[in-house]
Amino acid sequence: MYKNPFDQFRSNWLVRNGLEMSAGNSKKRQGEPHQEVGEDDGHRKRKSGAATSVTVELDVLDCPVCLDPLRPPIFQCSVGHIICSTCRQKLINPKKCHYCSSKSDFNRCYGIEKIVESIQVPCSNAKYGCAEKTIYYEKEYHEKECPLAPCFCPEMGCSFAGSTQLLLEHFIADHNWRFTKVTYGWSFHVDVQEGVHVLSNEDGHLFLLNVVLEPFGCVVSAFCVQPQDTEPKFRCSLTFSFWKNDLFNSQSSEFELPSTTLSDGIPSDRFLFIVPKSYLEEDNKISVTVKKSLKSLISSVSTDGSAGTGIPS
Repeated sequence: MYKNPFDQFRSNWLVRNGLEMSAGNSKKRQGEPHQEVGEDDGHRKRKSGAATSVTVELDVLDCPVCLDPLRPPIFQCSVGHIICSTCRQKLINPKKCHYCSSKSDFNRCYGIEKIVESIQVPCSNAKYGCAEKTIYYEKEYHEKECPLAPCFCPEMGCSFAGSTQLLLEHFIADHNWRFTKVTYGWSFHVDVQEGVHVLSNEDGHLFLLNVVLEPFGCVVSAFCVQPQDTEPKFRCSLTFSFWKNDLFNSQSSEFELPSTTLSDGIPSDRFLFIVPKSYLEEDNKISVTVKKSLKSLISSVSTDGSAGTGIPS
């Protein structure tokens, strides 16, 4: 059944801890009526800057046609049925209501526009430390970029989830995984030892180097752990060198570091660096270099005016 947002708001002025309708910075106490001060031509004025918390059903803030959050410009027919601008443009008959079929022009509904622009909602990642509040129709955009969106522990049976900083601390403190602080563009060595090796840079980015010993040799994979599975921002170089029969041998690969939230554990379908079993000895090490991709460097220059530090290998 169609719900008119005006009707919903009339019936929901119960003051509770819920959505924040912010017309200013102050908050009223629970149950406190609107304060009115002063008179102007015999009419009492509501105190400016008042704000309160109300409970509403969020679906009344969505377009009844596409079900996306309503955003200005918002239109209504002569009866009062609401439709968003995008859906209005798609109507076969622009002078016929999509709901009641009444013939009328659609007019801007400034009252609803004012309401939807005043409603702020907390980020879904509030429990992970995000204190951001956004206008309801901008909530999805914020959460796609929220730096505090959770990443997950890939260890079997562990349900830990949190920001990359909390995840780093969890890996080291709770699972005792090996950890190396890295500098972009500088090489370092890790033992060819089965398990997860945690890497992090001073800018807070988190990386995992996973080493698995198989009957045919050593399999190495690397990932960037971040809240959104975005396009790769980093590259990784892996080099394995050894002497055999008085001959120096070396194999190396450079690849883009895929991003993952680890929600499904350590990915198994990514690039693999393989060292044959016949080459392995007890003290073997792999040289690792992590560096920013060219696209990431260009973005860094455009926003910060610098491309960071580190000497490319």
